[in-house]
Amino acid sequence: MPQQLQFLSQCHFPRSPDDLISIEELAKQLHNTEAWVREKIRRRCQNPMPVHNLGRHLLFHWPAVCAWIQSSPRPVHMKHVRRKKEKKAA
Repeated sequence: MPQQLQFLSQCHFPRSPDDLISIEELAKQLHNTEAWVREKIRRRCQNPMPVHNLGRHLLFHWPAVCAWIQSSPRPVHMKHVRRKKEKKAA
């Protein structure tokens, strides 16, 4: 097990309050929208992003999010079949 993931399994709460960021900051850090972040924290997501719920506020532990990104499987896409050029009728 990588050292970073081992640390996360031992520590349930962040050590430094500076590592906690809001959903707005996280979306900006990841160059994505808040809606995308909310989709990734849903329980029905295959690999949900770690989040701390404080009432209606969502806080993210930045090192845990980094570990989540590293442990996320790469998406598998459909095989691309290249289109063939049509021959023009003379």
